Amino acid sequence: MISMQRGSIRACGRARRRRGVIIVCLLVSALLAACSDFSERYYGRTDEYLPAREVPYSEARREAILLLLELQQTLTDEFDVGEWTPPPLGGGEQVGRSDSGCPAGTVRETWSLATAGPLTEETWPQAVDRFTEILTPLGFGAPSDGTVAKDTPNVFFFNEDTGVLIRFGYNKATAVMVTTGCVRGKWSQDWPAGTEVIPEELRTTGRAIHSGEPEEWAPYTPPAKEEEGGEER
Repeated sequence: MISMQRGSIRACGRARRRRGVIIVCLLVSALLAACSDFSERYYGRTDEYLPAREVPYSEARREAILLLLELQQTLTDEFDVGEWTPPPLGGGEQVGRSDSGCPAGTVRETWSLATAGPLTEETWPQAVDRFTEILTPLGFGAPSDGTVAKDTPNVFFFNEDTGVLIRFGYNKATAVMVTTGCVRGKWSQDWPAGTEVIPEELRTTGRAIHSGEPEEWAPYTPPAKEEEGGEER
């Protein structure tokens, strides 16, 4: 019995270390050597350490946006961060792209639609706990602390099955970022499919392909009630 418990503890420790290395590899592109070492040990590859998702590109995009909107609304309703303000036209992008760590032929989108008022030292840990309550049933692991400076706390949630990463933090404003995970296809494939769930007031720069010009969005369609907060991501 004791040996089984020790084995379980060691396995849990390895899982936590593995999740932490993946998050570091995702967020710090300079750590290429560490990423290569990790991928060779766990997957036998040299530059691919994330899973490929077997869902249509536009579906992964829609899921990421819906989850982002749910988390934003939670912060507004329960933590008094106020309204979410998107970047102005000519400002930064609302969705970025990367294929770092993704298998060949896949790419991931990173969505961050808007920012809101800051949290406080008192409400920050409560908000992290609330996110954990929402995300754990969806397959995300425990939050990993990414804080560099005390006044700019950040945490990351990672889903090892889908490769979806969530970043949550605040400084002068509160921000949430959600990725699609690695999906098969090319950047911006099937655009604007999947964007129909974004409210009109949050639609500005999008991909920021043409600086200062409005993005092309799908006509707004409110999500069905069963889509709000209930899908695996």
